[in-house]
Amino acid sequence: MRLVTYIPASSARSEARLGVLTGSTVVDPLRVLHAEQYMSSGEAALVRAPEVPTEMVAFFEGGEVARRLAERASEVAARAAEHGDVLKDAEGRRAVFDLREVELLAPVPRPRRIRDYLTYFDHATGSGLSVPAAFAAMPICYECNVETVVGPEEPLLWPSYTAQLDFELELGFFTSGGGRDWSPAEAASRIAGVTIFNDVSARDIQFYEMTMGIGPSKGKAFCNAMGPCVLTMDEVDEWSVEMTASVNGELWSSGTTRHRQFSFAEVLAWASLAETVYPGEFFAVGTVGGGCGLELDRWIQPGDVVSLEASGVGVLRNPVAPRADPPAGSGLSTYRGAPEVHRHHES
Repeated sequence: MRLVTYIPASSARSEARLGVLTGSTVVDPLRVLHAEQYMSSGEAALVRAPEVPTEMVAFFEGGEVARRLAERASEVAARAAEHGDVLKDAEGRRAVFDLREVELLAPVPRPRRIRDYLTYFDHATGSGLSVPAAFAAMPICYECNVETVVGPEEPLLWPSYTAQLDFELELGFFTSGGGRDWSPAEAASRIAGVTIFNDVSARDIQFYEMTMGIGPSKGKAFCNAMGPCVLTMDEVDEWSVEMTASVNGELWSSGTTRHRQFSFAEVLAWASLAETVYPGEFFAVGTVGGGCGLELDRWIQPGDVVSLEASGVGVLRNPVAPRADPPAGSGLSTYRGAPEVHRHHES
């Protein structure tokens, strides 16, 4: 099942709701089930239709019950479409939309927490990093800025302090439950589904600031893109998702989730050790080998359109914004830019 967070065209973001994406149609599960009951009774029913969460994290927490209700709603919507029926709830609100009639937001517009791991050996070496013994011992991450998440078709922001903006071709998963000190077997049952993640990076300042042995900081904290949907785990083989990155329609990179050091469950089990994990957290498992401009030594430019695709999930498409102009007096006069980095840079 492909789950989205959507708003009807020209609506406020406060009206965002959970939807099921089937082909080019977005089905609102709660409204469909209410419409079904209203149509069968001829009036607003005294007994309420089953309640499906209208927000993504609550849906994750609803587990198998919520998933079955969403599947039922999709079946009702398909039958209605076959008969040419327009489904509306008791208040006259439509329950099914053409994809062109809605805006898709990031699946969870503001995750409680985002962690991005390095689990692909090829990405590490292809980016010029030395791989220490710790890489084989445990998955290691940095924490992203949850306030900078953007969804499909939203611009990838270009900060004033960088001359080298980069995309990253990643897959990640959301948690469906909370807890701590899980084994990998226990962690596997707390994974809701996967989405595409573009960990937008300012490469020059990233490597410059990390010469201090800490970070990343300004190199990563300004923009992360997610979407277009969450593909539920019953439809995912985490080791065989094929991924591509295209810029302005030209294929730049292709890769697979096959060659990773750790499974989803191992990443989550390690994160939960002596630390509470909450429903709706996001765990990216890192850039696939060859999945960024740094590895290719090819660099996106303002006005480009970056399209990241994952089999089963779809395409996350974002235009690149112009480089921002810093307001007069902002920042520090001691920072005059960072050295450019290229494929064979020293780490």
